[in-house]
Amino acid sequence: MKKIILICGWLLAAVAVRAQTDHSGAYGYSFKPVGEPPETEKNNGPAGNLVLLKMEGNTYRFWLDITLGWPNYHVGETDGTITFMNDTASFNNSYEDAEHPCILKFKISGTTIYIDSRSTSFNCGFGNGVNADGEYARLKTQPVFNNDWLRKEYRQSPIAMITAARADIFKDEKCLHPYVPKKYFIKNDRVPSIAETDKSIYTEYIAADGKFIYGWVKRSALEIVKE
Repeated sequence: MKKIILICGWLLAAVAVRAQTDHSGAYGYSFKPVGEPPETEKNNGPAGNLVLLKMEGNTYRFWLDITLGWPNYHVGETDGTITFMNDTASFNNSYEDAEHPCILKFKISGTTIYIDSRSTSFNCGFGNGVNADGEYARLKTQPVFNNDWLRKEYRQSPIAMITAARADIFKDEKCLHPYVPKKYFIKNDRVPSIAETDKSIYTEYIAADGKFIYGWVKRSALEIVKE
């Protein structure tokens, strides 16, 4: 009986360690161009870059950028939220009322993430001939994930400045459901306004300790300072 208890305890510990693994980071691949490129383009072949930032549990924000490189430089960009079940996750933007949904399958194996696209380039808004398929290995040199990096991802989003002494962050756009424990910004914090309603904005922020913060903030607690 004691042996069975010990085995069960080991299995639970192994599951807990697996569940707590943080896959945040940058992954990618790059290849030489096909054909005979000019000297200046010999390093500009097909490439892909994938970034994961942990939200909570096994849920991650991801950003994906792909290029075919020389000679046509067609590109593809998308981002979204995925939740891993064991070592797999799926992205499907049909909830955004997309007529032709973009479906991507993610699989983790060690320090490599495999992406299998189940949609055409057109469905995902990619350039002609671009797809997300490939092996994205964790990069040896990782970028610094801070708000300067994040704002580059949202370079077209306006900046909001917090004007209230404290602006609570909510899980929903109606700002009815705060986080527990509460999360908030303080006066003069600047955050990207990624999505907007009449009464709130959705934003994302990387704290000094590297924690990824996200949610909805009431418009009454901020003002847009950069369009």
